[in-house]
Amino acid sequence: MTQSKNNRTASLELINEVQQFLYREARVNDNEQFREWLTMLTNDVHYWMPYRYQRYRKNEKEPTIYDQSYYCDTMSDLEKRVIRTETGTCWSEDPATRVAHVITNIEVELTDNLDEYKVYSLTTVHRNMNEDEEHTMIGHRTDLIRRVGGVLKLAKRKIILDQNIFMNKSLNVYL
Repeated sequence: MTQSKNNRTASLELINEVQQFLYREARVNDNEQFREWLTMLTNDVHYWMPYRYQRYRKNEKEPTIYDQSYYCDTMSDLEKRVIRTETGTCWSEDPATRVAHVITNIEVELTDNLDEYKVYSLTTVHRNMNEDEEHTMIGHRTDLIRRVGGVLKLAKRKIILDQNIFMNKSLNVYL
C-alpha cells in the first residue's frame, strides 16, 4: 500500500479499504451481529458521543470527556452492552428495533503513525421500533482506525449528533 508521508494524501487503495471497513461495520450492526462488531474494535477502543450543547458562535469550546455524554465507552463497557442485549430481557429491544445505517462523505487522512488513519464521515441511522415509532439520527463522526495485524480496526470514535434534543426512548444502537 503506497502512502506518501510528504503530501499526507491517502492512496485510493487505502480510501477504498477504509470505506469497505465502514460499510461492513454498518451492515454488521444492522444485522445485529454485535459479537462480530466487537471484533472490529481495538482492545483500547474509546467510543464517545458527547451531549451536544447549543452554543453561540463565539463560544468555540469543544466537548471533552469530562462533559456529559450519551456514550463514553471502553471495550469493557461495549461488551456489557452487547451482553445485556443478548439476555433477552432488554425491554426496549423486544420486539427488536429495525435499524439502517447510511455512511457517507468518508474522508481519510494519514497520521504520524503509519498504521493509524483519521477518518471523517457522516452517518444517518434510521430506527423503526414497535409498530409505529420511527427515529432518524444524523451524526458527524471522527474515527481513528488502526491497522492491527494487517486488519483495520476502530480505535476511537467521536459522534456529534445534529439533534440538540434526543427524542428516542432508548439508545440501543451503535452509531
